[in-house]
Amino acid sequence: MPSALTHATFCVERVYDAPPARVFHAFTDPDARKRWFFRVHDWTLHAHSGGEPGVGKAESSRFSPPGAEVIITNDSLYLDVAPNERVIYAYAMTLGGAPLSSSLSTVEFQPEGKGTRLVFTEQGVYLDGNVEGRIEGTEGLMVRLGEELERG
Repeated sequence: MPSALTHATFCVERVYDAPPARVFHAFTDPDARKRWFFRVHDWTLHAHSGGEPGVGKAESSRFSPPGAEVIITNDSLYLDVAPNERVIYAYAMTLGGAPLSSSLSTVEFQPEGKGTRLVFTEQGVYLDGNVEGRIEGTEGLMVRLGEELERG
């Protein structure tokens, strides 16, 4: 029996005490991105390819949570990059080789006082129906991005 598809749009916003250029850099710099996106809380990064985002560029990763043998993949294609303003990308994820989701994400870096309001909007189709888990995961990523910014 085919799996049910769940279509959803969600938005996560955070304000960081750093100017848009610094937040954009932490979001897009390959080394910083590996620290806050992939190598956290003892997760294992098995493989990663791709550098700084650019229109038409791709990023691919394979990773797994602590103690798990299952592999999660994340394959992204960057559609629009306006430095210090926005990043738009499409990405697909698999879990143990099975399709998990396909999404379009828009990340906006808006000046707010001396800081930056990051607005992350995702429009996706989730094959496991677990939109709440994706929202929770995205919120966690935004917390870790904040930790990356605090590192300097």
